[in-house]
Amino acid sequence: MAIITISRGSMSGGMAFAECLAKALGYPSLAREVLVQAAGKLGVSEEQLRGKIEKSARFWERMTSDRRIYLIALQSALADASVGGDLVYHGHAGHLLLKDLPNVLRVRLIAPMSARIREVMERQGLNYGSARDYIRLVDEERVRWTKFVYGLDWRDPQNYDIVINLGNIEIGTACAMVAAAVKLPAFATTEEVRKWLRDYALACKIKVALAANSKWRSIKFDVRADDGKVEVFGEVATGGVLIRQAGPSEEEVQTIAKAVEGVKEVVVNLRRFPEFAEP
Repeated sequence: MAIITISRGSMSGGMAFAECLAKALGYPSLAREVLVQAAGKLGVSEEQLRGKIEKSARFWERMTSDRRIYLIALQSALADASVGGDLVYHGHAGHLLLKDLPNVLRVRLIAPMSARIREVMERQGLNYGSARDYIRLVDEERVRWTKFVYGLDWRDPQNYDIVINLGNIEIGTACAMVAAAVKLPAFATTEEVRKWLRDYALACKIKVALAANSKWRSIKFDVRADDGKVEVFGEVATGGVLIRQAGPSEEEVQTIAKAVEGVKEVVVNLRRFPEFAEP
């Protein structure tokens, strides 16, 4: 079986589809729960994390290091939830957070604007024009956000395995189609896949532990794990000719990584380079 990520515009039937699919397959269905777990990893409230994640791209341009740690925590929480191999996730860019994993079926839902407008009018008590403007604003902000964070347009069908138009196919039929697809051998959760999921979740936990150190938030660490054997890579700016910066030592990185449960062995590779100010 598979991990299924659901991407949709606001008021496009994503929650109803996710609930239908989870019931049909007997899978857990997660969205908000992943935010709660991610917030716990950072020791902040769900509201704080949601506020950070949902800020506009313009805000993130001024908060690059904070953006990285919040996204790493969200990725780690989703990776933890995915270890079992059976999951329906409809939340923040799941298909991008799990882009490196096998066994993921990426579903994109689209719905007619008229249906989405009616949904907003009913839920929020808005008139037609205000509901239409609300949807356009949310969609445009989501496009800016994903382009800034991932360099992709979340509406591009190339980012998905299946695109379903709920204007042509009702939710029950769409649910049955996807439920049948994940039962194919291509999506079988083999022992090899389970190992990959465990290794990926461990690597994400180490990234969170390293990013949590406020002195190192500007450093982008890459982590690979293989049955508890871990390699950590990073690029450290040491400052320019006049200013020296003390980046982390290999021993410091190793100590933090070894403290993560499940780690047996750690190798650290840091590339140091001078950072020169632009004239």
